[in-house]
Amino acid sequence: MSSTEAVAVEQRQQDGGGSESIALQPLPSRLDRQSSRTCIARSTNNDKLNPYPNPSNLLEQQQSQPQDTPPTNDADANETESTFGNTPSTGPSDLDLRGTLLLAIQHASSSWGYRSAEFAYPLFMIQLFTNTLLPASIYGFVTTAGAVLLSNNVGRIIDTYSHTKLRTLRAMILSQKLLVGFSYALFFLLFSSSTLRTQAQNGGKGPEEAKANVKPWSIFAAITVLGIGVILSNIGVSVGVEREWVTIISDGSSARLTRLNAIMRRIDLISKLVSPLFVSALTSGAGYRWAGVALLGVNAVTGVFELVFVGIVYRRFPSLAADERVAIARKEARNPSSSTSQQSQTREQKDRMARVTKKVASSVLGDIGQQYQDWKLFIRLPIFLTSLCISLLYMSVLSFGPTFIAYLKSEMLYSDAFIAGMRAVGVVTGLIGTFIMPILEKKIGLVRTGSYSVFAELIPLIPAVVSLWITGSPTDRFGLRDKRRPSLNTGLLFSGLALSRIGLWSFDLTQLAMIQTALSPEQLGPDAGRKNALMALQFSLQNVFDLGHYGLTLGWNGPEEFKYAATVSLAAVGAATLIYLVFYARRVRGHVVHLEGLQRLLSRKER
Repeated sequence: MSSTEAVAVEQRQQDGGGSESIALQPLPSRLDRQSSRTCIARSTNNDKLNPYPNPSNLLEQQQSQPQDTPPTNDADANETESTFGNTPSTGPSDLDLRGTLLLAIQHASSSWGYRSAEFAYPLFMIQLFTNTLLPASIYGFVTTAGAVLLSNNVGRIIDTYSHTKLRTLRAMILSQKLLVGFSYALFFLLFSSSTLRTQAQNGGKGPEEAKANVKPWSIFAAITVLGIGVILSNIGVSVGVEREWVTIISDGSSARLTRLNAIMRRIDLISKLVSPLFVSALTSGAGYRWAGVALLGVNAVTGVFELVFVGIVYRRFPSLAADERVAIARKEARNPSSSTSQQSQTREQKDRMARVTKKVASSVLGDIGQQYQDWKLFIRLPIFLTSLCISLLYMSVLSFGPTFIAYLKSEMLYSDAFIAGMRAVGVVTGLIGTFIMPILEKKIGLVRTGSYSVFAELIPLIPAVVSLWITGSPTDRFGLRDKRRPSLNTGLLFSGLALSRIGLWSFDLTQLAMIQTALSPEQLGPDAGRKNALMALQFSLQNVFDLGHYGLTLGWNGPEEFKYAATVSLAAVGAATLIYLVFYARRVRGHVVHLEGLQRLLSRKER
């Protein structure tokens, strides 16, 4: 910390800010090494959020704020904090209308396709492989493990080809559509063959339950391998559009960033609302086989439109091309000879391709080393704690994922339409959370919004888990399986899940804004070229805990054992709440709750 900053902090503490001294911590050393021009730009641009702001810049921002609107009371005065997220979003929010509309349509199409597959796959699996949660759990576990191992590579691909953003994003979209299409084709094959359908019954053992049949399990294995590619390509599209393009289009304005993030999240939630209803309508009306054909056709048509729309969006926002030029300049700075000797570069590439087979081992070791360095940097960042919290929320079977849908179909008398309807209710409440979050951010800041949101998810899940234990599991003591549930238990389960979505999506949106700002080029400084690789590490972390939730149902794969997995999931949400409040929010704000306000209230009662 410079002498000027030290004097500023000391003066702030003398003015009564002693309780906030914990929050006024210097930036990490790599941020202190940034040029003075970057620091001045940040100090004069209040719309850039910063999880651990530089104290001198922080005080300059406070001094520039209007002083003619004092707090209405002492409580409000105590709420005025100078930490990250506790100032309203500022900056222009105007966006190119046509470009934003086409970006929204592209994202809606992509999200529709992915969410349709996400809902359809477990329905198809439980319809084929009856009386077990194992296929859905295996699929989720293996595909998530692939995402854990390879999502960082996807982020690095986007970083490597950041000078060709449009071409890279189109490649990701095309990969996603092709892989999903092949998966639907394999499901169609399973449903079309009566022999394969019979062999797939009772967990792939057939009606006689002798031993596992090779053919249906082989096709299932192929679907699972394709599923790894589906998740990785979806990560590529998500990092490219939601994390990189949106950040560039916002052009440093937190108002634009919040607006675009909210639009993207609402579209994703609406897709989660409508696409399951569409899938359930297909399965109920046309049957599972023709539902797969219809989804295959929709996937092909939407793929064509998405490839066209991203090109129009790219042309509507010149800042994307400008960022490409910056990436080209950065690449040339790292390798000056590339701009002066194109022929030499071509020969070098050919020689490199010729040596690929000889350097596989060293390449793998180099990749592991690079991932280690990325993780080392990411863990040192203060924002890592919020990534850990959002990732813990993924270790939950209490959402409409493959295992929960398989449980509802195996253990209870719920139709596809009812399950889709309950999922739709949860999506509507999640959509409410995306509207609540921007309002809370403006009033109380990002950090406190995160605190309220994570609590809002934890509390409703408690009665939902209790309902699973009260009902117990159906028994076969008399050769019967009573799958009916009392209305009270059904109400507790689905209302708890629905209400928890408000907090979940509000916290998700809050944490997204935090990490986008924390991993911006201005904050990363010399590590700016690794921002997408670091961003992808959060996907890896999320997938690690997502892997854990599939591990729960692999161990407790009987439908009657689902309540144990649900209890562990509730504990994971509780751990996320504790980490965020104690280790992040308290560090940033200096406290968890305002004890001064409580003391003032008690003193009033005594008088």
